[in-house]
Amino acid sequence: MQESITSDKITLTQYGFQSATNSQSNPESIDGYLNKVYDKFLEDQKLDETGVKNRISRLREEVILEKSRKNDLQAEITTYNANKIDKENEIQELELERIDIKNGEGELGDTTSFIIGAFITILLTLYLFVFYSSSGYSSFYGIKQGSLGFINANVFSDALNRGGGVFALIILFPVIFLGLGFLIHNALEENKGLVKEGKSQKYNLISVLLFITFIADAFIGYKIAEGVHNNEFNAGRTNELWNFNMIFSDINFYLVLILGFVVYVIWGFLLNYVLSHSYLKTENEKTKIMLGNINNRIQEKRNELNIILSKIAKAESDILSCNAKIEDKEKNISGYETGDIPINISTLKAAIGEFMGGWQYFTNGNFNSDEALKLNNEAIRVQTNWMKSKIENLNA
Repeated sequence: MQESITSDKITLTQYGFQSATNSQSNPESIDGYLNKVYDKFLEDQKLDETGVKNRISRLREEVILEKSRKNDLQAEITTYNANKIDKENEIQELELERIDIKNGEGELGDTTSFIIGAFITILLTLYLFVFYSSSGYSSFYGIKQGSLGFINANVFSDALNRGGGVFALIILFPVIFLGLGFLIHNALEENKGLVKEGKSQKYNLISVLLFITFIADAFIGYKIAEGVHNNEFNAGRTNELWNFNMIFSDINFYLVLILGFVVYVIWGFLLNYVLSHSYLKTENEKTKIMLGNINNRIQEKRNELNIILSKIAKAESDILSCNAKIEDKEKNISGYETGDIPINISTLKAAIGEFMGGWQYFTNGNFNSDEALKLNNEAIRVQTNWMKSKIENLNA
């Protein structure tokens, strides 16, 4: 005989325990007990007239809120769609620009600045070649009377008169400094590559190269200042013998540093500007660089477009959710108004769960573990089928 649960004093867990006791945990009897739990659940859902009115009022407020949220989402979608069209247009423009670059119509940079920079670089290269040839010859082979040392108009003829080896040395000596300048250019290019990769720049090599050049110029300046002073002493225009401290007040030493090292640094940066300019790149390199830039910009725009599409998809999904909630709440309102009380499925499942908890508690305490496991598994199967059938009937 099945137990009644009309009393509020007995809980669903207790009722499940009593039902299992009466049936000795027979799974075939669960359907009848679950029907009584369902009847009790329906009884508990009934409200008085005031309760029904309050429930209807609350549901209508919730419907208004959901409709307001739906309108906001629709406005967001309109904005997102406008942004989507803008991004698609931007991508299309970049695609057309990429086609123009492939057809050789891309902009290569400021040609005027390149021409001026190249012209100055060539002149400074010739200047440094003459400067280091003259100053190097003076450092190695002495300074003529009346000569400043770093300016020798006859440096090449004088060197040739001393022999082919001296002439070759004076011709090749400036190449050392030009080579150091080229190494500085390469170091600067490597730093540009590090910046593109998001890494920190390295200045150790550049500092070492500049330091070597400065020391070389200082030695040359020292030898020239000493030679000029000795010529002055031999001519009787000064009575002081040369000593090292004189270098700090000798104008020739500073002129060598300014006209040599300072100009060398300026030439080094100009050389880097000219050699790294896109105008000197081969056509394939130019196209590759510009296409790389365009592709990066296109990818950025596509990423932004994907974000917008994701927002649109989420907003559309939220609208579907709002429609489902609105439909469900309006259905509940209609049910309360007609006396057909709507069933809250999640609350029903919780009630059935309490009942099954009491049923399994009795089974585990009164049968051995293997038998209890078998009975509980069968009871859960019957309960699952009952719940599935009940929900289908409610939604029909």
